[in-house]
Amino acid sequence: MSRMTRSRARTPGPAGFTLVELVVVMTIAGVLAATVGPKFFSQQTFSERGYADELAAALRLTQKTAVITGCAARLTVAAGSYVATQQAASGNACLASDNTWPTPILGSDGTALAGSAPSGTTASPTGAYQFDTQGRLASSPGATVTVGTHTITIDANSGFVQVQ
Repeated sequence: MSRMTRSRARTPGPAGFTLVELVVVMTIAGVLAATVGPKFFSQQTFSERGYADELAAALRLTQKTAVITGCAARLTVAAGSYVATQQAASGNACLASDNTWPTPILGSDGTALAGSAPSGTTASPTGAYQFDTQGRLASSPGATVTVGTHTITIDANSGFVQVQ
């Protein structure tokens, strides 16, 4: 018997999937797409992380401004916004008795350091995070700020700000 005849004599195995197997796989894929799919298309997680990074940068700039200018500075955080200010200046010194904090802290673009959270994103706890002239956290509603699932930690002794 030649080689051609032997190879033709073999019967091939199954050549595909049955209809039942295809329906089961399509059903499982549909259930997974319906339950897990929307999580991949939600912007909420990205909005929360972006706002946490923005708020941490504002805290860092507020702390650095206090050190550079020699005047205490604070970042006031509300649930959906923040604003950075300093005590009023008197000549080349700060008015330590000033409780109004009227001087806005300016960002690198020359505008007042302030911002608002994206829709559905909030920060807590709210209150004033005040840094002294050596960059330490002088007063605050807490050493951590929570934005969604992200936590901003502020070391009270050094003023170091970290997003987790």
